[in-house]
Amino acid sequence: MRLYNPVSDIYISILLCIGIAFVTYLARGGEFSRQLIIVLGYGGVCNLISLLLRSYWPSWQSYAHFIVVVSGTVIFGTLHAMLWSAWTPYESDLWQLFSLLSAALFFSTLIYYFFHNREKALRYESELKQARLLQVEHEKALVISQLQVLQSQIEPHFLFNTLANLQVLIDTDAKKANLLLERLTDLLRISLKKSRQESIMLEDEIELLDAYLGIQSIRLGERLTYQLTVDESVNKRCNIPPHMLQPLVENAVYHGIEPRKEGGEIMVHLTSLNGRIRVEIKDTGVGLDGKSLHKGNGVSLDNIRQRLIALYGDHSFLSVTSPDTGGVTTKIEFIPEEYI
Repeated sequence: MRLYNPVSDIYISILLCIGIAFVTYLARGGEFSRQLIIVLGYGGVCNLISLLLRSYWPSWQSYAHFIVVVSGTVIFGTLHAMLWSAWTPYESDLWQLFSLLSAALFFSTLIYYFFHNREKALRYESELKQARLLQVEHEKALVISQLQVLQSQIEPHFLFNTLANLQVLIDTDAKKANLLLERLTDLLRISLKKSRQESIMLEDEIELLDAYLGIQSIRLGERLTYQLTVDESVNKRCNIPPHMLQPLVENAVYHGIEPRKEGGEIMVHLTSLNGRIRVEIKDTGVGLDGKSLHKGNGVSLDNIRQRLIALYGDHSFLSVTSPDTGGVTTKIEFIPEEYI
């Protein structure tokens, strides 16, 4: 099967024939229109025979294909030329016939190899594109597997901490423990439903954040207050990588609010500008220089940075700063659904 549109062959063949007719006109003289009709006959026969062979006998070797195409072109093209008085027995000799056949053989070979090399180049280009597509698919599969590993590191980190807190509350406050268990059930229902998908809707992640912060507010009591606001411009139905935001809020709780004796507030604000989602997480905790009560500070941040790089490349950013007013401000920005 040909790798390009046959119509383009016709246009190119016509242009080649015009060029060849012009050369023969300069060399032999005569009427240019007659020269053009004769050359177009050779070009048309060459393309027709080649198309028939490729359609009905595509498995033929290239040398056999060449012999049949060129031989047929010389024979039938010359007969067509004789009809236009390019050569007649009563006004020409065998030398003129030999000259005509030589020119026909030369230009037929020229036209054949032009299209043969053109098709070979297009075939190589097609194979190169297929190889690149296959490479992209392999790279995509590798990225997905890496994300699943990173995600598997994030999920147990939160779950084990929550279960440890629940165990403490069971012994100290059964009512709060029951309420915490209800919120944990809600959170796990949301999380497990989406945990093995490559992407989730933003509204699911927002619901997950609300359930998580509700759990932590029960655990810390009056020491933690939170605000979760979403601008109307944000499309909650867009897709984002799962568990991209929850670990950032978790860091604000464990490494910001919890070490502070009097507690504090966490504010999560989602905005959208020019199709980009920006999430800002502020806490009034101990700041970057404060002493955390939990080990492993920064593990979730490293995971999220790797996921952002793998999915969005340079089209995203994650920043963590400590304002003069205290606490920590984390900003993350990306374009939903536009993975590299």
